[in-house]
Amino acid sequence: MRSQASTPSADHPQPDAPSGAWAWLHRHLLLLLVIKLSLLALLYVLFFGPGQRPAVDADAVARQLQSPSIPSSPR
Repeated sequence: MRSQASTPSADHPQPDAPSGAWAWLHRHLLLLLVIKLSLLALLYVLFFGPGQRPAVDADAVARQLQSPSIPSSPR
């Protein structure tokens, strides 16, 4: 035989399910979070994407590494 405490009734909604203003707030915050993450992804692609990276030439890097260093001035 099941007890009355374990069965949900129409008078008492489930405590897990948000209702009314809390449901609206939950949806609103979730929507804002999705929008912010989308904007962050867009900014990442615009500023750090492959189109923003300089082309690296192996010969140019070798010339830079083999060039004589600039002498520092005495203090």
